[in-house]
Amino acid sequence: MDTPSPDIRDYLKIVKKRRKYLLIPFVVIALLSVVLAVTLPSVYRSSATILIEEQEIPSELVKSTVTTFADQRIQIISQRIMSRSNLVDIIKKYDLYADDRKTKTEEKILEKMRQSIKVETISADVMDPRSGRPTKATIAFQLTFDDHSPSLAQRVTNELTSLFLRENIKSRTESAENAALFLSEEARRLKEKGQQLQATLADFKEKNLRQLPEANQLNQQELNALNNQLLSLDSQERSTQDRRYYLEGQLAQIEPNTATFGAAGNRVFGMRDRLKELQGQYPSLLARYSDNHPDVVKMRREIESLQKEIGSSTDLNTMNAELTDKRARLASLTEQYSDRHPDVINLQKQVTSLEQAMVEGAKNPTANINLEPDNPAYITLKAQLEAASSDLKSLEYTRVQVRQRIEELRQNLMQSPLVEKDYMDLVQELNNTNQRYQAVSAREMEAQIAQQLEIEKKGERFTLIDPAQEPLEPVSPNRMAILFLGMVLAIAGGFGAVAGGEMLDATIHSEKAIVSILGVGPLASIPYMQSRMENSQARRQQGMLLVALAGGIVLAMALFHWLFMPLDVFWYKLLRVVFGGH
Repeated sequence: MDTPSPDIRDYLKIVKKRRKYLLIPFVVIALLSVVLAVTLPSVYRSSATILIEEQEIPSELVKSTVTTFADQRIQIISQRIMSRSNLVDIIKKYDLYADDRKTKTEEKILEKMRQSIKVETISADVMDPRSGRPTKATIAFQLTFDDHSPSLAQRVTNELTSLFLRENIKSRTESAENAALFLSEEARRLKEKGQQLQATLADFKEKNLRQLPEANQLNQQELNALNNQLLSLDSQERSTQDRRYYLEGQLAQIEPNTATFGAAGNRVFGMRDRLKELQGQYPSLLARYSDNHPDVVKMRREIESLQKEIGSSTDLNTMNAELTDKRARLASLTEQYSDRHPDVINLQKQVTSLEQAMVEGAKNPTANINLEPDNPAYITLKAQLEAASSDLKSLEYTRVQVRQRIEELRQNLMQSPLVEKDYMDLVQELNNTNQRYQAVSAREMEAQIAQQLEIEKKGERFTLIDPAQEPLEPVSPNRMAILFLGMVLAIAGGFGAVAGGEMLDATIHSEKAIVSILGVGPLASIPYMQSRMENSQARRQQGMLLVALAGGIVLAMALFHWLFMPLDVFWYKLLRVVFGGH
């Protein structure tokens, strides 16, 4: 036999039977929701709207140095405004959270105030001028503050708004000032660096003047000219040397002194002339005889006597000239005769004697007396010989100087590639520094204009378009929602209690329960017979229920009047809706 399914009447019977389970949770939860909706303190919100205005001068003409986006700048200013020092000053100024400050730490109070401050941006669809595409742009933002006092909410919101406006001006001015200061310092540093590089480059050029790249051509030209000059010096030196040899040969054939003649035409010899004559004959005599020969001894004594008389013993110049002549004659004879020829042997002895005499004369300081020549031809040739010798010395000195200069030029040409690399590095660094200085100087000028733009408040700025007002109605708590949610929970709790009680009850209360257990229906059913006491209790419960229902209606009307709208206003609006405003 199929078990019959319960219908609505069965459920109603269950509710009626377990109405206590329904009423008690319902009343308790409903009362709690009413108490909560009534006792929660009201929170008032005051808000101010700030417009973000673009700079008055087009950015194509003057670029601002403040490049952050509006959202980013708002967040940065918010963090500065909600710093510990600012919030503490506001709390003390308006005596906020007086009760909480007695029991809570300062960090908790500051965190509570930060949660009460909200900044919400307002965006709009705009056209991006660079890409031409629609985009979202922040055009304004709303600053709000929540407090239990509507007047405090308004005053604190105004205070925060003033801080926002001042901080925006301050941050933009500081940003422009810092940018201008940085660029000014960078320009000064680059200028000093450029001046140092110019001084370094000038010093480098001064030290390596002939090794610079632009001097290579001049060095090469000078090197070629010096090589040609060196060849010319060689030619001049050979010519001068030949002239010197010629003059020496001519000088050897001329007597330094001229002869003196008397009135009768015979030659008169003075002591000096006699000394010269004897000194000229002495080597020949010494070549024919030995040192002890009477003629040699006689001539030597006469020479010594004359030397004592005139204070000189030997004329080295005369002996040198005679020695030169003897050597020339000996060279001529050796070409004609052999070394054993008597004339050659005799002349060799004379040359040897003259050489020994000159050596002895050089050893004797008093012997080396130079008798001044008086032969004009000799004097002329000797002057020419001395001039030739001087020319040779001058040519040799010039040759040394030219060779030194050639070596210097070669070293300059060899060092030129290395010097050129260092020189080009300095020039490149100087050019880069000058370019950077010009670029930074241009940016510095733009930054100074942008700084003036911020000082005169012509740049992007915050404008208060909707100042904070004292709120008339609280924003929280939502008492209607609390009551509604409380009623829903009360109903759910009541029916839940009924369902739980029914599930836990194992007794049989209907014929359907018997059928579901035994499979057959009962023959007859006798309803429960209530006693007088039970009837009296039922009537009392019904009376209490009616009283509770009436009290609930009165309480609901009172809450509606206090929390939402006065009943007379509600009644007036209701009449206008029903009768169409008449």
